[in-house]
Amino acid sequence: MHKETTAATTGLAARLKEVFGDDLSALVLYGSAATDSYRQGVSDINVLVVLENSSAAKIFKLGKAAKSLLRKYRVSPFIMTREEFTAAVDVFPLEYCDILDTHKVVYGDKEILGISVCRDNLRYELEEKLRGAVGDIRGILLAAGGNEKLLGKILLRWAGMGGVLFRGLLRLKGKSVGGLDGEAVLGEVEKEYGVSLEGFANLNRLRKSKKLKTVKASALADSLIEPLKALVRAVDAMGRSAS
Repeated sequence: MHKETTAATTGLAARLKEVFGDDLSALVLYGSAATDSYRQGVSDINVLVVLENSSAAKIFKLGKAAKSLLRKYRVSPFIMTREEFTAAVDVFPLEYCDILDTHKVVYGDKEILGISVCRDNLRYELEEKLRGAVGDIRGILLAAGGNEKLLGKILLRWAGMGGVLFRGLLRLKGKSVGGLDGEAVLGEVEKEYGVSLEGFANLNRLRKSKKLKTVKASALADSLIEPLKALVRAVDAMGRSAS
């Protein structure tokens, strides 16, 4: 693991044990932080926290105990009880696929991930998220109020969610995403769905370099909408052909 992720997960595990004690079942690192594609200062550190029992008071206490750590390392905890985690596999298939494919159990029960994801549920969530992404970009264009610089900043903040969608699209086609970085994932989605994702490739490059001055943000946003709509049609058609 990268030294940043090691420091973050070690520190978080200590605080979780302090707050939840024996109710802490597992702490699982997943996503880019569990692979070589993690980029310090760019990537979030995604962790699954599984508890036997929980309470609002204890989570509030954790927020205070871990506040500086969560901010410093960009940690995004996904907190669930064991019962919730097992029961929610049908409503969070995208997230569960990401966890199952790229994870490291930092603490606790390694058998907690003995679950499987239904393809139909994955397709439903993908279509919903893709349609939502089209709406997100239109909303971002509106919220920027005609300010190209502000639009660019908002787009860069939004950009991270695309990776989950594109990996999900490959899984929907029965393809493995293990070992693929963001650029390779985009290339495979282009081949599988026949849709050009050049706009997303440009967005990813800008997210890494943060050199927005060389690109007109409104043109970049425009280059994202049509590919998303094409992917919506493709995923929707897969559902219709199966019915």
